[in-house]
Amino acid sequence: MGGAGGVGRPGSPSWWGYSHPHSRAAAHLFFWLLVAGVLGALWWWFKGRHAPVRPAAVRILQGVVAGLAVTSILLGTAWRSVTDLGAAPVCAAPPGEEWGSTADVPDLTPSLLAQKVATWPETGLAMLYADARGLTVCRYAAADYYVGVVSKAVAGKRTVNFGDMVISPRFPTVPSDAANLAEHESHHRPQWAVATLLAGPAGFPVAYGVDDFFFPGARNHFERLAGLRLGGYVDVGHGPVLGGRQVVALVVVGLGLGAVLLRRVLLRGVRSRRAG
Repeated sequence: MGGAGGVGRPGSPSWWGYSHPHSRAAAHLFFWLLVAGVLGALWWWFKGRHAPVRPAAVRILQGVVAGLAVTSILLGTAWRSVTDLGAAPVCAAPPGEEWGSTADVPDLTPSLLAQKVATWPETGLAMLYADARGLTVCRYAAADYYVGVVSKAVAGKRTVNFGDMVISPRFPTVPSDAANLAEHESHHRPQWAVATLLAGPAGFPVAYGVDDFFFPGARNHFERLAGLRLGGYVDVGHGPVLGGRQVVALVVVGLGLGAVLLRRVLLRGVRSRRAG
Protein backbone atom coordinates (compact mmCIF):
# COMPACT_ATOMS: atom_id res chain seq x y z
CA MET A 1 0.00 0.00 0.00
CA GLY A 2 1.68 3.18 1.11
CA GLY A 3 5.19 4.36 0.38
CA ALA A 4 8.31 3.44 2.21
CA GLY A 5 7.73 3.90 5.89
CA GLY A 6 4.00 4.05 5.16
CA VAL A 7 3.83 7.74 4.17
CA GLY A 8 3.48 9.12 0.64
CA ARG A 9 5.84 11.77 -0.67
CA PRO A 10 4.82 15.33 0.17
CA GLY A 11 3.43 17.14 -2.84
CA SER A 12 3.05 13.99 -4.92
CA PRO A 13 0.28 13.98 -7.55
CA SER A 14 -3.16 12.87 -6.44
CA TRP A 15 -2.95 9.82 -8.72
CA TRP A 16 0.06 7.61 -9.43
CA GLY A 17 2.36 9.62 -7.20
CA TYR A 18 5.04 6.87 -7.42
CA SER A 19 5.74 7.21 -3.71
CA HIS A 20 6.66 3.52 -3.47
CA PRO A 21 9.96 2.37 -5.02
CA HIS A 22 8.09 -0.28 -7.02
CA SER A 23 5.20 1.96 -8.13
CA ARG A 24 6.46 2.57 -11.65
CA ALA A 25 7.09 -1.14 -12.16
CA ALA A 26 3.58 -1.86 -10.91
CA ALA A 27 2.12 0.63 -13.39
CA HIS A 28 3.83 -1.20 -16.25
CA LEU A 29 2.77 -4.54 -14.77
CA PHE A 30 -0.83 -3.36 -14.68
CA PHE A 31 -0.63 -2.27 -18.33
CA TRP A 32 0.71 -5.60 -19.59
CA LEU A 33 -1.70 -7.59 -17.46
CA LEU A 34 -4.53 -5.52 -18.91
CA VAL A 35 -3.24 -6.25 -22.43
CA ALA A 36 -3.04 -9.94 -21.55
CA GLY A 37 -6.61 -9.82 -20.25
CA VAL A 38 -7.87 -8.27 -23.49
CA LEU A 39 -5.97 -10.82 -25.60
CA GLY A 40 -7.34 -13.60 -23.41
CA ALA A 41 -10.87 -12.29 -23.91
CA LEU A 42 -10.38 -12.25 -27.70
CA TRP A 43 -8.96 -15.77 -27.67
CA TRP A 44 -11.86 -16.97 -25.54
CA TRP A 45 -14.37 -15.46 -27.97
CA PHE A 46 -12.76 -16.87 -31.13
CA LYS A 47 -12.26 -20.30 -29.63
CA GLY A 48 -15.91 -20.62 -28.73
CA ARG A 49 -17.38 -18.80 -31.72
CA HIS A 50 -19.04 -21.98 -33.05
CA ALA A 51 -20.72 -22.87 -29.76
CA PRO A 52 -24.47 -22.95 -30.46
CA VAL A 53 -25.62 -22.37 -26.87
CA ARG A 54 -23.67 -19.16 -26.23
CA PRO A 55 -24.25 -15.98 -28.27
CA ALA A 56 -21.25 -13.88 -29.25
CA ALA A 57 -22.19 -11.15 -26.78
CA VAL A 58 -22.21 -13.67 -23.94
CA ARG A 59 -18.80 -15.04 -24.93
CA ILE A 60 -17.33 -11.56 -25.09
CA LEU A 61 -18.78 -10.66 -21.70
CA GLN A 62 -17.45 -13.87 -20.17
CA GLY A 63 -14.01 -13.25 -21.60
CA VAL A 64 -13.88 -9.65 -20.40
CA VAL A 65 -15.05 -10.58 -16.90
CA ALA A 66 -12.59 -13.46 -16.68
CA GLY A 67 -9.74 -11.27 -17.96
CA LEU A 68 -10.46 -8.51 -15.48
CA ALA A 69 -10.82 -10.98 -12.61
CA VAL A 70 -7.53 -12.69 -13.37
CA THR A 71 -5.81 -9.34 -13.91
CA SER A 72 -7.02 -8.01 -10.56
CA ILE A 73 -5.93 -11.14 -8.69
CA LEU A 74 -2.49 -11.18 -10.29
CA LEU A 75 -2.00 -7.45 -9.80
CA GLY A 76 -3.05 -7.55 -6.14
CA THR A 77 -0.90 -10.60 -5.45
CA ALA A 78 2.14 -9.08 -7.15
CA TRP A 79 1.79 -5.71 -5.44
CA ARG A 80 1.33 -7.21 -1.99
CA SER A 81 4.40 -9.36 -2.58
CA VAL A 82 6.68 -6.40 -3.42
CA THR A 83 5.30 -4.04 -0.77
CA ASP A 84 6.97 -4.07 2.62
CA LEU A 85 5.07 -2.28 5.36
CA GLY A 86 7.06 -3.77 8.21
CA ALA A 87 8.53 -0.33 8.93
CA ALA A 88 5.16 1.44 8.89
CA PRO A 89 4.80 3.60 12.01
CA VAL A 90 2.41 2.68 14.78
CA CYS A 91 -0.86 4.57 14.33
CA ALA A 92 -0.94 7.72 16.47
CA ALA A 93 -3.20 10.71 16.98
CA PRO A 94 -1.90 14.14 15.85
CA PRO A 95 -0.53 15.09 19.29
CA GLY A 96 1.54 11.92 19.23
CA GLU A 97 -0.52 9.87 21.65
CA GLU A 98 -0.58 6.33 20.36
CA TRP A 99 -3.78 4.34 20.00
CA GLY A 100 -3.10 2.01 22.86
CA SER A 101 -1.33 -0.33 20.44
CA THR A 102 2.25 0.25 21.53
CA ALA A 103 2.85 -3.44 22.10
CA ASP A 104 4.82 -5.41 19.57
CA VAL A 105 2.98 -7.03 16.69
CA PRO A 106 1.37 -10.26 17.97
CA ASP A 107 2.92 -13.59 17.13
CA LEU A 108 2.07 -14.89 13.67
CA THR A 109 -0.26 -17.71 14.68
CA PRO A 110 -1.53 -20.24 12.12
CA SER A 111 -4.92 -18.51 12.14
CA LEU A 112 -3.45 -15.04 11.53
CA LEU A 113 -1.14 -16.38 8.83
CA ALA A 114 -4.06 -18.09 7.09
CA GLN A 115 -6.07 -14.85 7.16
CA LYS A 116 -3.20 -12.84 5.67
CA VAL A 117 -2.51 -15.39 2.94
CA ALA A 118 -6.19 -15.78 2.02
CA THR A 119 -6.64 -12.01 1.70
CA TRP A 120 -3.31 -11.43 -0.08
CA PRO A 121 -4.74 -10.21 -3.46
CA GLU A 122 -7.37 -7.92 -1.91
CA THR A 123 -4.83 -6.40 0.48
CA GLY A 124 -2.43 -5.84 -2.42
CA LEU A 125 -5.06 -3.89 -4.36
CA ALA A 126 -5.76 -1.76 -1.28
CA MET A 127 -2.05 -1.10 -0.84
CA LEU A 128 -1.71 -0.11 -4.49
CA TYR A 129 -4.67 2.26 -4.21
CA ALA A 130 -3.24 3.86 -1.07
CA ASP A 131 0.15 4.33 -2.64
CA ALA A 132 -1.34 5.75 -5.84
CA ARG A 133 -3.36 8.26 -3.82
CA GLY A 134 -0.44 9.10 -1.53
CA LEU A 135 -2.32 8.07 1.61
CA THR A 136 -0.71 8.02 5.02
CA VAL A 137 -0.36 4.42 6.15
CA CYS A 138 0.17 3.24 9.70
CA ARG A 139 0.01 -0.02 11.59
CA TYR A 140 -2.49 -0.90 14.26
CA ALA A 141 0.00 -3.13 16.03
CA ALA A 142 -2.46 -4.75 18.44
CA ALA A 143 -4.01 -6.68 15.52
CA ASP A 144 -1.11 -6.56 13.01
CA TYR A 145 -3.45 -4.56 10.78
CA TYR A 146 -2.89 -1.60 8.44
CA VAL A 147 -4.75 1.69 8.23
CA GLY A 148 -4.67 4.06 5.25
CA VAL A 149 -6.07 7.54 5.84
CA VAL A 150 -6.96 10.12 3.19
CA SER A 151 -5.39 13.46 4.07
CA LYS A 152 -8.58 15.41 3.35
CA ALA A 153 -11.98 14.36 4.63
CA VAL A 154 -14.58 13.86 1.89
CA ALA A 155 -18.24 14.20 2.76
CA GLY A 156 -20.28 11.07 2.23
CA LYS A 157 -17.29 8.71 1.95
CA ARG A 158 -17.33 5.59 4.09
CA THR A 159 -14.56 3.65 5.74
CA VAL A 160 -13.88 0.58 3.59
CA ASN A 161 -12.05 -2.58 4.61
CA PHE A 162 -9.98 -4.60 2.12
CA GLY A 163 -8.63 -7.79 3.62
CA ASP A 164 -5.72 -6.82 5.86
CA MET A 165 -6.19 -3.06 5.49
CA VAL A 166 -8.81 -0.38 6.01
CA ILE A 167 -9.02 2.81 3.96
CA SER A 168 -10.76 5.74 5.59
CA PRO A 169 -11.57 9.29 4.45
CA ARG A 170 -11.06 10.43 8.03
CA PHE A 171 -10.15 8.64 11.25
CA PRO A 172 -11.11 9.76 14.78
CA THR A 173 -8.49 11.95 16.43
CA VAL A 174 -9.41 10.72 19.92
CA PRO A 175 -6.98 7.83 20.50
CA SER A 176 -9.50 5.54 22.20
CA ASP A 177 -12.08 6.02 19.41
CA ALA A 178 -9.45 5.45 16.72
CA ALA A 179 -8.24 2.28 18.41
CA ASN A 180 -11.79 0.97 18.72
CA LEU A 181 -12.48 1.62 15.04
CA ALA A 182 -9.23 -0.03 13.96
CA GLU A 183 -10.03 -3.03 16.14
CA HIS A 184 -13.53 -3.22 14.64
CA GLU A 185 -12.20 -3.10 11.07
CA SER A 186 -9.59 -5.75 11.82
CA HIS A 187 -12.43 -8.11 12.75
CA HIS A 188 -13.54 -8.01 9.12
CA ARG A 189 -10.26 -9.67 8.09
CA PRO A 190 -11.32 -13.23 9.03
CA GLN A 191 -14.65 -12.60 7.28
CA TRP A 192 -12.77 -11.67 4.11
CA ALA A 193 -10.57 -14.76 4.50
CA VAL A 194 -13.44 -17.23 4.88
CA ALA A 195 -15.45 -15.69 2.04
CA THR A 196 -12.38 -15.69 -0.22
CA LEU A 197 -11.74 -19.37 0.41
CA LEU A 198 -15.38 -20.21 -0.28
CA ALA A 199 -16.12 -17.96 -3.25
CA GLY A 200 -12.98 -16.09 -4.32
CA PRO A 201 -11.81 -12.51 -3.69
CA ALA A 202 -15.20 -11.05 -4.65
CA GLY A 203 -17.06 -13.32 -2.24
CA PHE A 204 -17.04 -11.00 0.76
CA PRO A 205 -18.02 -7.76 -1.06
CA VAL A 206 -20.94 -9.55 -2.73
CA ALA A 207 -22.10 -11.19 0.50
CA TYR A 208 -21.70 -7.95 2.45
CA GLY A 209 -23.57 -5.95 -0.21
CA VAL A 210 -26.52 -8.34 -0.30
CA ASP A 211 -26.68 -8.45 3.49
CA ASP A 212 -26.43 -4.65 3.76
CA PHE A 213 -29.20 -4.22 1.18
CA PHE A 214 -31.70 -5.99 3.43
CA PHE A 215 -29.98 -5.39 6.79
CA PRO A 216 -28.38 -1.93 6.49
CA GLY A 217 -26.10 -0.24 9.00
CA ALA A 218 -26.10 -1.75 12.45
CA ARG A 219 -28.45 -4.52 11.28
CA ASN A 220 -25.74 -5.92 9.00
CA HIS A 221 -24.66 -9.33 10.26
CA PHE A 222 -21.00 -8.80 9.34
CA GLU A 223 -20.92 -5.52 11.28
CA ARG A 224 -22.55 -7.15 14.26
CA LEU A 225 -19.95 -9.91 14.26
CA ALA A 226 -17.19 -7.29 14.09
CA GLY A 227 -18.62 -5.45 17.12
CA LEU A 228 -21.14 -2.63 16.87
CA ARG A 229 -19.79 -0.65 19.81
CA LEU A 230 -16.23 -0.73 18.53
CA GLY A 231 -17.41 0.45 15.12
CA GLY A 232 -19.45 3.31 16.54
CA TYR A 233 -22.79 1.78 15.56
CA VAL A 234 -25.98 2.19 17.56
CA ASP A 235 -27.98 -1.03 17.84
CA VAL A 236 -31.36 -0.38 16.19
CA GLY A 237 -32.64 -3.93 15.97
CA HIS A 238 -32.04 -7.19 14.15
CA GLY A 239 -34.84 -7.42 11.60
CA PRO A 240 -34.59 -6.70 7.87
CA VAL A 241 -35.65 -3.44 6.24
CA LEU A 242 -38.30 -4.08 3.61
CA GLY A 243 -38.72 -0.83 1.72
CA GLY A 244 -39.64 -0.30 -1.90
CA ARG A 245 -36.22 -1.30 -3.27
CA GLN A 246 -36.10 -4.48 -1.24
CA VAL A 247 -39.60 -5.52 -2.29
CA VAL A 248 -38.83 -4.88 -5.95
CA ALA A 249 -35.61 -6.90 -5.67
CA LEU A 250 -37.42 -9.83 -4.07
CA VAL A 251 -40.12 -9.75 -6.77
CA VAL A 252 -37.50 -9.67 -9.55
CA VAL A 253 -35.57 -12.57 -8.01
CA GLY A 254 -38.79 -14.51 -7.54
CA LEU A 255 -39.83 -13.95 -11.16
CA GLY A 256 -36.37 -14.96 -12.34
CA LEU A 257 -36.43 -18.19 -10.37
CA GLY A 258 -39.95 -18.89 -11.58
CA ALA A 259 -38.88 -18.39 -15.20
CA VAL A 260 -35.94 -20.78 -14.76
CA LEU A 261 -38.16 -23.45 -13.20
CA LEU A 262 -40.81 -23.02 -15.90
CA ARG A 263 -38.17 -23.35 -18.63
CA ARG A 264 -36.91 -26.58 -17.09
CA VAL A 265 -40.40 -28.00 -16.87
CA LEU A 266 -41.10 -27.13 -20.51
CA LEU A 267 -37.79 -28.65 -21.66
CA ARG A 268 -38.56 -31.85 -19.79
CA GLY A 269 -41.96 -31.97 -21.47
CA VAL A 270 -40.42 -31.54 -24.92
CA ARG A 271 -37.82 -34.24 -24.26
CA SER A 272 -40.42 -36.69 -22.95
CA ARG A 273 -42.59 -36.16 -26.05
CA ARG A 274 -39.59 -36.73 -28.33
CA ALA A 275 -38.65 -39.87 -26.43
CA GLY A 276 -42.23 -41.15 -26.69
